[in-house]
Amino acid sequence: MNPNQLMLVSDMDDTLFDSRKHISDRNRNAIWEFQKKGGLFTVATGRSVIGLRPYQQMINIQMPVILYNGSCIYDYQKRQMVWVKQLPECIKAYVKELALEFPNLGIQIMTESGIYTCRPTPIYMQFVKRESLPYTEVPEPEEFPGNWIKAELTTDLMNPEALDACLEATMPEGCRWLATGVYSREIVASEVSKGSAVLRYRKLFGLSDRKLCCIGDHNNDYEMIQAADVGFAVGNALECIKDKADFIVSDNDHDAVAEAIEHMEQL
Repeated sequence: MNPNQLMLVSDMDDTLFDSRKHISDRNRNAIWEFQKKGGLFTVATGRSVIGLRPYQQMINIQMPVILYNGSCIYDYQKRQMVWVKQLPECIKAYVKELALEFPNLGIQIMTESGIYTCRPTPIYMQFVKRESLPYTEVPEPEEFPGNWIKAELTTDLMNPEALDACLEATMPEGCRWLATGVYSREIVASEVSKGSAVLRYRKLFGLSDRKLCCIGDHNNDYEMIQAADVGFAVGNALECIKDKADFIVSDNDHDAVAEAIEHMEQL
């Protein structure tokens, strides 16, 4: 299929990134060539505006991107939010209660102005160090500022099953939670997902004539794969993602996105 009839939305971590958190030359070159031929490429990620910026420049993504696991569509070319869905105000009291119940819980809050952390855990500090990610540490959860877009909870210093049971039983109205890694749990607005975001994206930018292809690996990619015209799962994906996908490509250490682009051009 001609690339000018195609649009590819890719997850980042463990999909476009390899296990060392690098983007391979083959993946990067495949994306560049796909865009040169008229294909549209963007990413859907849990990362923030600040967190994705270096990679957006590396891949030369021209289209707006989906951030905060579907809570935001951001245009780097215009440096502005195209669309954003913030968490309801009730989440602030809820996170304060979680902090009291789980004293070893790491808490990160993402707002339009930046990233804030309370009780940063070793896993989170490894992440910000590797990414050279700016953040502000606050001593108590009630000192998190602004309107929240996403809350991230890190569990490497505690029993994650206890937190999962609590989240499942007590999540406030208007919010949803999902596991995005072994030690990572995220809270977004209830109607937010990468799946709803790609459909909104398509409508906002008048792209209904493009065949929508999506690739991912984890729970937060499920709705996106489901919403796609053609869904790809990487070889290292969860079984539920593989079951939902139309095609399974190589794992993230073997240029999965480049392989998916080759499949797309043969549709």
